[in-house]
Amino acid sequence: MSDSLTLASQVAADVYQALMTEVVEPFVLKDRKGHVLDQKKQRDLNAGKIIDTRVVHLMSISGKGGYDPDPVKNARYAESANITLLDHLLSVTRGALIFAALDILERTPDIDLDELRAELRIQAAIAFVHDIDKDLCLPRGTLLSLEAIAERWAQYGLDQFTGDALTADQVRFLIEHVETTQAHRSPPAEYPPRRFSSLMRYVALADKLDGLWLKEGIDAVLERLRKDGALDSDLLRHWTLIDLFDPHHPFLVDELQRALSACCKPVPPLIEGHQDGRLVMLVPAAQANEIRDTAIRKVRRFLGRKLFGLRINVSNRGLPEILDSQPDHEQLTDFLSSKLEGRDLAALFRVKSTLANEAITRALDELLGCIGLEPNWPKGQGQTITPYPNPEALSGNAQHALRSAAHLALLLNYKAVKQLPSYDAREQAVLDVIAEERPAWLSAIEDAASRRTFTSLWATQRATTNPDLYADIWGTGGLLHHWLEGTDDQPGLRDSILAQGESRLDAVVSHFAERLDNKRMAAPANLGKRCLITDMPVRKDATFKDSDKLYEVKKSAFSGRDGRLENIDSATGETHIAPVSYAEHRLRSVVHANAGGRPDGIPTLLSMSSTTGLFAGLVLDNERDFQSLSVFDLAREQVAKGKVYSGLDAYRQRFRVARFERVPVKTEEQTALLHLLLRSALRIGRPLHLFRGLPTNEKAFFAYDAMPRRLADLIGGRRLRIEQVPAAIERLETAQLILDTNGLGFEVFDRYTRPATRLGAICLTWSSLHEAARSGKPDRTLRFKREFEQCIEENSMSDTEAPLVRLGHAAARIQQRPHGSASTNEEMLTFNLCLKTAIGAWRLGQRDPESLAMSVAGELETNLARKNKIASAKNRPEETLADAFLSFAQLFVDDVWFGVMQGRPPAQSSRRILGSIYRMSFLTAPRPKSEATDAPAAANS
Repeated sequence: MSDSLTLASQVAADVYQALMTEVVEPFVLKDRKGHVLDQKKQRDLNAGKIIDTRVVHLMSISGKGGYDPDPVKNARYAESANITLLDHLLSVTRGALIFAALDILERTPDIDLDELRAELRIQAAIAFVHDIDKDLCLPRGTLLSLEAIAERWAQYGLDQFTGDALTADQVRFLIEHVETTQAHRSPPAEYPPRRFSSLMRYVALADKLDGLWLKEGIDAVLERLRKDGALDSDLLRHWTLIDLFDPHHPFLVDELQRALSACCKPVPPLIEGHQDGRLVMLVPAAQANEIRDTAIRKVRRFLGRKLFGLRINVSNRGLPEILDSQPDHEQLTDFLSSKLEGRDLAALFRVKSTLANEAITRALDELLGCIGLEPNWPKGQGQTITPYPNPEALSGNAQHALRSAAHLALLLNYKAVKQLPSYDAREQAVLDVIAEERPAWLSAIEDAASRRTFTSLWATQRATTNPDLYADIWGTGGLLHHWLEGTDDQPGLRDSILAQGESRLDAVVSHFAERLDNKRMAAPANLGKRCLITDMPVRKDATFKDSDKLYEVKKSAFSGRDGRLENIDSATGETHIAPVSYAEHRLRSVVHANAGGRPDGIPTLLSMSSTTGLFAGLVLDNERDFQSLSVFDLAREQVAKGKVYSGLDAYRQRFRVARFERVPVKTEEQTALLHLLLRSALRIGRPLHLFRGLPTNEKAFFAYDAMPRRLADLIGGRRLRIEQVPAAIERLETAQLILDTNGLGFEVFDRYTRPATRLGAICLTWSSLHEAARSGKPDRTLRFKREFEQCIEENSMSDTEAPLVRLGHAAARIQQRPHGSASTNEEMLTFNLCLKTAIGAWRLGQRDPESLAMSVAGELETNLARKNKIASAKNRPEETLADAFLSFAQLFVDDVWFGVMQGRPPAQSSRRILGSIYRMSFLTAPRPKSEATDAPAAANS
């Protein structure tokens, strides 16, 4: 039976891999949403210089749990976790392939495999288009047109993938078989082979399981599998649930997930996901215990190799230290000769910067030129400096000599411990073995540590032509051997090394074993200290040093927190951390070092699942380490500028996305980060959730529990579905433009974030950019004109804003449209005349609306006529000019002066906002196309 499982999984993987390489990559990936690329970008894209960062069409649509303006539909959609249509289609395809392959091979083990693969290609193609109504944005239940089916079938390359085995009406017929309520709704002219129709039951089962998982959870999936009649085989009905909640250690849980998936063979986990701090997996029940135990051992080996192997650290003062392991002489020699990284090798030769002078350099050239170790001092200088900043650039023989010298320098300069002779004694021992005087310049160096470092290079040079000397220092039974391992009457250095790696690995293994057994962790009592990360009780000696390199976890002498030192005068930092948390943050350091970039404080907990859907690990390479992607990597377009994401990498390997991002303090930086996060979520097509505290289960595509209120107001809430994300990105881009516009800044940005004042901020910004464009700068007003029109169309205006919009539109009936080079005064002429008249009347104590309206109408008629600015009669059909002036004046007096301004002159800041709303409304008001901006107007009689 194991052979049939292996064969079924391999056949399913072959067909799924073919779908990815023949359909998804060459066709689906190229179907993008967004603006059309200009010719230059298209050329660069074709040449591989840039990556297409526009969202893939099938990632811009919800497969489950989307958004609809209809509140009833939206409430129903909100019950399901939100994933992209592409993820849903691929999930259903994978599930259907494995279910069908296993069932068929169990019933007919001697079936022709080429014939089976051909039939499974048909099944995979139908599974991939079974939700074509969503792809085409059609209402559910709409009869699919044959033209639309044929268009999509060809556009995605499925005609080639299936060898033109199906006609459009046969495709529709099979799709309707998947949706059982529509079966036989549209009979084809010629029915496809019955074996094709029988394969659709597996697609229907996979579709139902994916929907249940996203809506009701894992229990509903297990219940459906036990009762569904689609599977003839009993092998895939019984699964064991792995459910682990461990939000403090996401990097360790990532590795556990990878190991569990790798050990789940030949059939990958039915479901696996690590999201919102919880790892959930379904593994075959018959193998569950073996899978779990093997995976934990695999994690232990991985961590032992990555984190707790032999390590050398050199302090800022140049003192080297061996960490995490107690090597013997042979192991240390092997490590230094081949495994020590270049930057650590270079650090072992740090000397005082003052010694990088011409005299010492010349002496070193003469001494070491014969072995290729002339110094190459770097330009930047601190208190110490290394003559070999880039050891990899040296020749092979020179590197070998340098690593030998590093062995001697390590133990010569090793920090003072009782198991080693004193520094002077060690230095003298080397001189005694060499039995000759050092060069005078070397003996004259006053800094002892630097002198010992140069002495190690001198000894190495002498030993290159003296095998006996090499054996006396580096060989078995030699000086370094005795210093490290000791002698019969003297302990060695290795006895002083605290190798806590094994105990920490044991703690990680116990931690995961208890969690996977659903055992409640029993905290030891009366330990006196608590872990900084989890607040769990820990032993008093559960501390760490800077050399442990825990990612962004700092020692502190005083913090006021329970379990930390409370003496503010203490010069000693002491922070306690549990072994599992220690391993987590050591792993973060290793991952960050490989990813590159600068550390930026403890990151915000950001959750994005590396897998989603049924049998998500089918073609993932579980032996390959997680790759890291930052939000900048996901936004980057130019290949030459760093790591880029091509578009479908997440379907082939596992990624940690934005795990090192920290939410900044400044609003401007928060806005920029939020913009990058939303773009990243669309770019990779996976739900993304941020938490400031412990995570909770979120079904939205994007969720941020502690998003600042003004940003939540700006983008429409702290939780967004896929269809809401593009509009949120547009808003953020607009907000950033406001922040970057001189003369606007945070005040206008703040108004823009709030719906009640958004229109005013849009008009203020538009006015500023409109004036900049008139002075020759690029015109950037279009975005704001579009938003302004949207606000009016949706009637999303406050009681303060709406009257000014109506006033601006009404002004277009009486004032001629200003030409492109018109001054601000001309554009604001009517508004300023009204306001000037009202303020003058107010100062005279005039409060009667009717008389004030007559005064305003008269002032408008006089001044607009005198300035020859009266609008064409075509702007006021069926209305005389006198009536237009009076109705406009009444609108101003009733709605604006006594309504918005409450019958008093507005403050300067309010006047600026109100004027901007009027100005934009007036200049963008619809007018007859034939209206001339420079022709005098005739009055209606």
